[in-house]
Amino acid sequence: MSNDEREAPRSRGGGTRRGFLAKLGAVGLVTSGAVFARSTPAMAANYQCCNLVYPPPSSKFISFSSCRSATNYTWSCTTSGGYLWCQCCEKKSGTTTVASAASCQYG
Repeated sequence: MSNDEREAPRSRGGGTRRGFLAKLGAVGLVTSGAVFARSTPAMAANYQCCNLVYPPPSSKFISFSSCRSATNYTWSCTTSGGYLWCQCCEKKSGTTTVASAASCQYG
């Protein structure tokens, strides 16, 4: 038997398994770029030590008292070696974050 006879026949699709996987990988990269490249509330940004969905200068950055009065998700954090203390808040409508707030002071 010659070497040619022992090779597995290739598909009529005109490509190898490696070529198919490479194309599949490229499509996956393009798709993930389209899905994850757009800005969404899940992309929190660091404001002082708060990881807020809408940090300043966003128009959705509201006063801390307004956010806190909505009784949503609030937390505190420290930074600068414990010298800066912040209160952080995310205002929600249902399960969607609609505004963020923070109040920080050195102490």
